[in-house]
Amino acid sequence: AFNPAAGVAGTGAGAFLLTFQYGVQRGLFSNEAGMGSAPIAHSAAKTSEPASEGVVALLEPFIDTITVVTLTCLAILVSGAWGNPVPTQFELNSGNVEYRVEEEGGIFPDSETPEEIRIEDGRQQVQDPSEDPQFSWRQAVVDRFYTSCASECEDEGDLQNPFTGTLYPQKNVAVSEDGTTYDVLYGQGVRSGAPLTRLAFERGLSPLGDWGGYIVILSVLLFAISTSISWSYYGDRCAYYLFGERAIFPYKVVFVIMNFTGAVTALTTIWTIGDIALGIVIVPNLIAVLMLTDKVKEITDDYLERKPWAAMTQGEERE
Repeated sequence: AFNPAAGVAGTGAGAFLLTFQYGVQRGLFSNEAGMGSAPIAHSAAKTSEPASEGVVALLEPFIDTITVVTLTCLAILVSGAWGNPVPTQFELNSGNVEYRVEEEGGIFPDSETPEEIRIEDGRQQVQDPSEDPQFSWRQAVVDRFYTSCASECEDEGDLQNPFTGTLYPQKNVAVSEDGTTYDVLYGQGVRSGAPLTRLAFERGLSPLGDWGGYIVILSVLLFAISTSISWSYYGDRCAYYLFGERAIFPYKVVFVIMNFTGAVTALTTIWTIGDIALGIVIVPNLIAVLMLTDKVKEITDDYLERKPWAAMTQGEERE
């Protein structure tokens, strides 16, 4: 939900719509609501009460979406990291680079990649922001470019040597007036995702030391490992169900290759592919959910009427 375009470039309804859009997309990826993936794992549980297993499943989106995400959101807001640009290295061929034009309301929609952008004293020279595309990093227009940054590169004062020359977006290079070619520039850029969360923890825990960011690194590492394990299992069971035992090994090979591909591909591309894939699997699952609504209601009503948990509690008290 913390999309820089909404906080830096967006206002009013535009900011709300962008935040809502990205919140739904990332929330769907986080808790898998409506996808039908979690039941693959829960179906392996040894229980005679499907309703009780459903209650356990309900705890998952509550913990990861309501608890964890809310705490992360509060940390970002309280620390002041949200919407504050920080010294950033701009790799001109990065998937985080976009070219956008300004429209009413301050939103910067995607625009066609221009042939060149003139930059003087670090600033993009545009005649009409509503027509001339501007270099944007993580969907927020960059105010000024520099050719170098001090070793620490933590404060705006560390940015050095404003760039003057021409940026060639289609070639992913910038050429200064003296003919020097750059594929990397520096400037004040916004952060999003894990880098934004890391910045929030670093600022919030700075009175206690410099280790705040390591909490996020460890959390992301554990999240990545657990996500790979769970999705590997989901795909393993699906391959077995559809094609039998012989399909499991080829699936694992493809899964490992796609893990590597995802690690080296631009993040925006991965999010787009993920959103499309999640949308595809949601449609048939929601149809099945609607068709099974009466059955689910019947099982749940029977479970609540019998109250099997009460009998278990009484048995424990007798012991």
